[in-house]
Amino acid sequence: MAASNKWLMSSVAYYLDFFTIPLFIGFALWLAPLAPWQLLAGLLAWTLVEYCAHRFLFHSLYRREHWTHHIDVLAYIGVSSWKTSSTFAALLLFAWYTGLTSAFIGAVTGYFYYISVHYVMHRPEHWAYRYIPGLVANHDLHHRQGIEKNFGVSSPLWDHVFRTFIRTPARVETTE
Repeated sequence: MAASNKWLMSSVAYYLDFFTIPLFIGFALWLAPLAPWQLLAGLLAWTLVEYCAHRFLFHSLYRREHWTHHIDVLAYIGVSSWKTSSTFAALLLFAWYTGLTSAFIGAVTGYFYYISVHYVMHRPEHWAYRYIPGLVANHDLHHRQGIEKNFGVSSPLWDHVFRTFIRTPARVETTE
């Protein structure tokens, strides 16, 4: 499959979410008191959105664009921060209006965790890499050509639910 340059971006555009997302979380915390059950519901909702977007959008509708990431994992490829920030701004207004600000915080925190973990799992030299070996193994297997499994980047939860989880084959030790 041919790669696409459609999602290539500058380093500034690539890293911008790492700065804007904490601002959204801080602003949402300022807007309303924290409701722990909503926070957990928002976090759980995020994991489902992440799984569905990766499985049904990135591996079908936007397959060529996403394949570019599979070819070059260190390239600045992704959804523009301007699009994510616009979406989160609209969602924050909706959440505040409906009294679901804590759910918004949970979902956006989940997104921040996702982009952080995904960044780290492709950089073995990063100090946090050693703390996520299971997620790294799942994602490495996902990146192998022809394997359409392990769509959950930050959690394998929905891969287990929808039976798209596979384990890395165990290494067989041989003695000679």
